[in-house]
Amino acid sequence: MWGLKGSASPSPARSRWKRGNLVDASVPPSGGGHGEDGSGGGEGAAEPLRQPFATGYKKNSGDMMVYGGGAMTVLGVLAMVLSGQPAFLIVSVVGTLSALFYWPVVDVRTPQLGASAEGLYVARVGLIRWDAIRAMRVQRQALRTMRLATLVLELDPPLPDALANAERVPFSQRFTTRNTKVRPDRVEVTLHTLAMPPDAIEARLKAIRPTG
Repeated sequence: MWGLKGSASPSPARSRWKRGNLVDASVPPSGGGHGEDGSGGGEGAAEPLRQPFATGYKKNSGDMMVYGGGAMTVLGVLAMVLSGQPAFLIVSVVGTLSALFYWPVVDVRTPQLGASAEGLYVARVGLIRWDAIRAMRVQRQALRTMRLATLVLELDPPLPDALANAERVPFSQRFTTRNTKVRPDRVEVTLHTLAMPPDAIEARLKAIRPTG
């Protein structure tokens, strides 16, 4: 259900997530009116919330780091050519490494987080079984004018036993930025960098997660 673009032989977790599951964050998940938490009103609005979903990075969220790094690369090369000073190559190398490190953020079509009845998908981690999630909450904090949100998953059993399908990460992506922090018994996913609002993500996860 969620195939992502990647290597020629994607892992089972990647093969389940398709770009078609990316949800337009501007459209209410209930298809109509909804409350401030995105949960909708009434029983009829709750059913669409239980449908599988996936969301990727916000548009333009990483442009400054990626294209800024590219600009540093070009300026470093030009400065070296014009001045004859090899030291300017350092600026070029730093710019290139910055652009490569933040490159995944520019890819807004690849899901970073998703969920279905089978489990909760986290990019570069895999599909986590619902019964392995001991606690799930969204931590919020304000930093001046910025509102930050992080999804916290406490696992029992710990990774990798909590995974229904582990995701194989291509070697070229292992040294680039990621949207998660992973510990053996805890996974944290940054939500404010994603296209779907944190409140809507929280409402969908609560609706999809099995009870009992």
